[in-house]
Amino acid sequence: MLIEYSLILHLLIVYLSQLLAIIENNNYLSKLENHVFNLLARLFNFLSLIIMHLRWTTFRQSPYPYFHQTQSSIFSSSLISPLLFSILSSASILVTIPAKAEKILGTPGNTWGEIRFPGSAQPEDKHNLIIEGAVEQGIDFYRLSSDSVLNIFSKLDYTSDTEGYDWNRKLKLGAGVKLRHYLSDTTVIAFGAKYEIDKRFVDDRTMDGFQLFSNWYGTWDLPNVNSSDSGRAMSFPGITWGEIRYPGSQAPSEDNDIILEGYVEQGVDWMKLDTLGTINFYANLDYITDSKELDWNNSITSGVGIKLKKVIGSNLLLEFGIEAAHERRWVSDQTDNVVFVYLNWSSWWDPRAIRLNLPE
Repeated sequence: MLIEYSLILHLLIVYLSQLLAIIENNNYLSKLENHVFNLLARLFNFLSLIIMHLRWTTFRQSPYPYFHQTQSSIFSSSLISPLLFSILSSASILVTIPAKAEKILGTPGNTWGEIRFPGSAQPEDKHNLIIEGAVEQGIDFYRLSSDSVLNIFSKLDYTSDTEGYDWNRKLKLGAGVKLRHYLSDTTVIAFGAKYEIDKRFVDDRTMDGFQLFSNWYGTWDLPNVNSSDSGRAMSFPGITWGEIRYPGSQAPSEDNDIILEGYVEQGVDWMKLDTLGTINFYANLDYITDSKELDWNNSITSGVGIKLKKVIGSNLLLEFGIEAAHERRWVSDQTDNVVFVYLNWSSWWDPRAIRLNLPE
């Protein structure tokens, strides 16, 4: 596992190097400060090269049984695993070269999370409280066009619950490369690959491997409807996201499994409550299916609800609501109904990553 963790360390060093390069090239710094930041950036570059050299040397000397332990990975060959590690590391090395400020495209990041009760529509989650979320930080390092960019990223996913189920108590750490393309100002699609480590705390086991993915995200807001009541500024916001990935996860049951899942929501902002936020009525649809026809990966859930939305600052959204949902699993022919109470949050940063309207 030391080699796998060194990749994460390598990418963190890359991020620090790029951030130092950004700071170094700002005009408001004195000559002395610029010199200091330049030395620090070069130090991080040098550390990245050392880690790359040590990892490559270790790969060459590692016996076959070491790589045999990574059978949960879709790339478990003793040759392919080190080769992919080296390719990803070499790509990240290119990013550590200090660049002028105008060449730094962005350091986009985002986070989301949710606390809900009950955990799901399933009977075993009837009295279960779940908290889950993710944090991602990336660096846009190469622009293909005004709407397309290559990005390296690291990501942390977390899930926990009160019932102590193994599948709900886990921590995932990943790093990878993706191509992000903007279809419009509010719609983006990405294609990429990542290496992830999945730690399950109840069974005390760790799984790891590579994953290929494509995901998308989009929002819209239909034209406002004028109302004679000034307290009711009606609009119709909507959101959709989805992902297709292989393998489905690092769990043995989802090895060689292709999973498609997504979400669509259409709402109505019905009333603004001054500083409290906006009351929103909505209907949504969750869907998931896979190639192995596993029962828990083949369902469709429709719901209706009401929530209070509050935007804090320019990029933090809080939502507190209640939702009635109907879940249908077609493999087991099971149907369940549930009423959720939830609190969720989402945030994003680096406005340069919203849309790359930069000169060629």
